[in-house]
Amino acid sequence: MATPEKTSPGLVARLFDIRSVIGALLGIYGILLTLAGLFPSVFGNKTHSSPSNNVVDMSVGTSANLWVGLVMLAVALIFAVWAIARPAVVGAATE
Repeated sequence: MATPEKTSPGLVARLFDIRSVIGALLGIYGILLTLAGLFPSVFGNKTHSSPSNNVVDMSVGTSANLWVGLVMLAVALIFAVWAIARPAVVGAATE
């Protein structure tokens, strides 16, 4: 019988490393928020005239989506650089 070809455990470990997963999620959300900040008429309706006591309406007139999206993209980039610079070690015995 032929044994199925195995993929290298290093590639799978790097793909499912928690830093890669968190970085990818932050990157996706960062892109969406950045686009929502750049094109608010596409992703939302800004018809409020002035902020009220409602916490959600207090950010009217600001570019909170843009700034939070850019910060999330920067953190995602940090996670990606960290995962590349210090890859996960697979199969190392600890004593």
